[in-house]
Amino acid sequence: MSVDVWEPGKPSSVSTEQIVAVVEQARQVDIEQLKLNCDEAFATDHAWMMKLEESEWHLAEPLSAEDLVGLIRFFTLAEMQLQGWEAGSKNPVIYFVRMLKSRGEFPPELRKWVRANTDNRYLPNGAAL
Repeated sequence: MSVDVWEPGKPSSVSTEQIVAVVEQARQVDIEQLKLNCDEAFATDHAWMMKLEESEWHLAEPLSAEDLVGLIRFFTLAEMQLQGWEAGSKNPVIYFVRMLKSRGEFPPELRKWVRANTDNRYLPNGAAL
């Protein structure tokens, strides 16, 4: 059994509106430059999302494959570029990859892209069992 530390003001689950906000940020990622274009306020307000459990991301399941790929790229780069966005084995990239794989929509070149742009040993597939 594990016990989490309660942090005042930290949401315990993600909302559809918050997912939409991150999708919008993901659409602004400069893939050629591997650069995130989000402001400091967004980075500070959304860092808590990096450590949510897989079950919290069920609201992202209806997203298009294109939006999920955008989220994978965004969260891969966010962990590398934004302070406080370190997630290790809880990085949502793992959950979005599972969603795409379950639909048969995971492009093989995306695996190579993720691995080339992170030092997180858990990405893109999660912990080996």
